[in-house]
Amino acid sequence: MNEIVRLFWNVYLWAAVFSWMAAQTVKLILNFLKEKRWDFKLYGSTGGMPSAHTATVSALAMAVGRGTGFSSSQFAMALIFATIVITDALHLRREVGRHSEALEKLTKEKFNTSSGHKISEVAVGLIIGTTVGWFL
Repeated sequence: MNEIVRLFWNVYLWAAVFSWMAAQTVKLILNFLKEKRWDFKLYGSTGGMPSAHTATVSALAMAVGRGTGFSSSQFAMALIFATIVITDALHLRREVGRHSEALEKLTKEKFNTSSGHKISEVAVGLIIGTTVGWFL
């Protein structure tokens, strides 16, 4: 039971969670400014500005680096994990979005075409994540 209680005091976990929430909230606000309506389904969405995946893993890596040291094996693992996720967000998921657009044209069905990220979306996610990870 004590381990479960300590889980809620895990600063690395909270850095990742808060960063994801911050990125999704920015996405919600930007959508409101554009569409003039609140769309809370965006909290469960992928793609778009900013990249919540990037924000989450960069906050985790930064918090681990600050907490255990930037030369620790824990930071190395978090950094490699973040690099893989960010690369996936930039390349693989962008291709999924392109394939979805092509399928829409071929089948006339609706697909999620916003599953990938532009470099600017990843950059903003990285800024959010590293900031939250540094200060948490």
